[in-house]
Amino acid sequence: MTRETYRHDIEVQYRDLDPRSHVNHARYVSYLEQAKGEFFREVLETSLATENTAVRHLELDFRSPIEYDRSVTVALGPVDPGDTSFTIGYEITDGETVAATAETVSVLLDDEGRPRSLPEAWHRRMAPYGSG
Repeated sequence: MTRETYRHDIEVQYRDLDPRSHVNHARYVSYLEQAKGEFFREVLETSLATENTAVRHLELDFRSPIEYDRSVTVALGPVDPGDTSFTIGYEITDGETVAATAETVSVLLDDEGRPRSLPEAWHRRMAPYGSG
């Protein structure tokens, strides 16, 4: 099976900038979250806003600044689901330039805040985006 990559384009906004007119480092995490939200909506057919998930781990490596008045692409994958958690790899590109790479590990929680198993439908829908 060939792995698919989910892509989401984001227009850089003036509010995203730091005093040096580059995208502020904290906004990179927002870009990841926007792409993840769209992945939930389009691929998992649910809303990140209504699913009880928590990011347990975030790793982000900055490679290149992003300038104002640009469109960046967040590539999401591979996505590796476990029993109660899922790992997502990300790459933020500004044209041909890799601006950042990242990885998150999120856990699905029950109403009491304890980890619960991912739905089987999520496993099926994430499979094409997996690493193998």
